[in-house]
Amino acid sequence: MISKKKNLLVIKHGALGDFILSLGPFKAIRNNHPKEHIALLTSSNFKEFAEESNLFDEVIIDDRPPFWNIKKILKLASLLRKKNFYRIYDLQTSQRSCFYYNFFRFSNKVEWSGNASGCSHPDNNVNRNKIHTIERHKIQLAEIGIKNIQLSDLSWVKNTNNFKIKKPYVLLSPGASPHRLKKKWPEKNYVEVAKKFVKKNITPVILGNSQDLEIADFICMNSTGCINLVNKTTIQDLCYLGREALLSIGNDTGPMHIFSLSGCNSLVLFSNDSNPIRSAPRATSKKKIVKIIQKNDLRNLSFNEVLHCLRNDFGYEL
Repeated sequence: MISKKKNLLVIKHGALGDFILSLGPFKAIRNNHPKEHIALLTSSNFKEFAEESNLFDEVIIDDRPPFWNIKKILKLASLLRKKNFYRIYDLQTSQRSCFYYNFFRFSNKVEWSGNASGCSHPDNNVNRNKIHTIERHKIQLAEIGIKNIQLSDLSWVKNTNNFKIKKPYVLLSPGASPHRLKKKWPEKNYVEVAKKFVKKNITPVILGNSQDLEIADFICMNSTGCINLVNKTTIQDLCYLGREALLSIGNDTGPMHIFSLSGCNSLVLFSNDSNPIRSAPRATSKKKIVKIIQKNDLRNLSFNEVLHCLRNDFGYEL
């Protein structure tokens, strides 16, 4: 008699950097449950990428309705309960995902790994909000018996676009959340960086999302020789571009995690709005460089400080 596969759920909504850092834990969960049916609850932005990873049997989209929208919340609860999950890994551990534990609170059959009050396998690490996401995941999953978690591996990602970029090239990620100005190094400085690389016959490639279109236009307008790919790339494209680039420079944003984990040497600019101890991109090996520059406000970070870092840490005489 063929036994029915057991169902389990992984919760990870995002954001982009956090999702990329979770690929290592995703792989460890899959390795620990090779024959189970694993579903991922996530945002629509990550659906295609998650499906292509072959780490999940099913991807469930959660549009994260407001809590006052009782109809949608109950619809999601009903959908998830019907799946008969025997174990749930909450890697988001947000207020929302903890609330979702209530969908299963009165079911003694559901094991829950996370920090929801009353769950079966709580992450009791008192320093969980003081350590890096990678270490936090390792400690949480160790509580439920999953170990040997490796760094996220992006080598499986295939090139889906041919941008025909002349090599060598560097990646610039100048965007940031519009409401967090301290996290954005002024675009005029990216212009100067781009000019320096163009003079060395190295092509600057500008990347970002729709919010960064104006910034990218300004950089390209004032630095002839740049390629503007803002709002033209998928997560898969970013992985491949990072794999082939000499270097990436950018503010503390999701794409910088992709570039560093694709094997690209990276210079990441942090303001005090973020803590690199908790969220800095990681290098894939000791041969690769991820350098952090942190200022209270990136608007006060001078071009010369970045130039100095590029010279001393990366060997670029610009």
